[in-house]
Amino acid sequence: MRVRGEWPNPVALRHGWSRAVARPWNRTRSDAHLRLVRGSSAFLTAATQTVLDLGATAVVSQPLMAGAQRPWRAAGFETFTALSLLRLPIGGELDGGEGVRRLGDSVWKRVVAIDAAAFGDYWKADLPALVEALKSTPDSVLLGVDDEASGQLAGYAIVAASSASGYLQRLAIDPAYQRRGYGRTLTRAAHNWARRRGAHTLLLNTKPDNQEALTLYRSEGYVVLPERLELLHYPAGAT
Repeated sequence: MRVRGEWPNPVALRHGWSRAVARPWNRTRSDAHLRLVRGSSAFLTAATQTVLDLGATAVVSQPLMAGAQRPWRAAGFETFTALSLLRLPIGGELDGGEGVRRLGDSVWKRVVAIDAAAFGDYWKADLPALVEALKSTPDSVLLGVDDEASGQLAGYAIVAASSASGYLQRLAIDPAYQRRGYGRTLTRAAHNWARRRGAHTLLLNTKPDNQEALTLYRSEGYVVLPERLELLHYPAGAT
């Protein structure tokens, strides 16, 4: 197994044609996030063990549809948690997305702080995870909305587009500025951005118990799909 990079920074794992990418889950947890780019269950088993040897205490998969789980389960991964998958048919330009701006690299520290405050110690995303979400497709954007009173960045969204689909990869509002409509503003701005890039649908996922987010998305026309994404988990000591 060839390892490129130095843990706890993101590392690329290769063996012949097979490839995976791993990074720490976040700075609070010693779990690792593993994304399989291509490869068999045997490669996945070897990559997982390599990540554990690097110091991770457990390994969590990327979000997976049921049809993509076979090599992971063959490698010993089990269900960790499920995510609801939502879809919005993209129609005309939406009002209410005004005041949103495109963010540059200078605001990453604030974006990371917003994410941590919004999602808490386990589910927060550190900079490597956020950059990974932003680079998930060649066409993506980091959007932000400022609080009207303080001028402080109140929330952000990462949106990506590929072919006829748009993806609302991540959205977070600082709890200090929640319930002021900023989540809806970013949601509509994400819709308009994806529409301008030719997307016909917008997809996102969230935890099934995140009722506040689900209420917002449903009110914007998103439909919860019958299929669910799953995160699979491989605990240390299972080899």
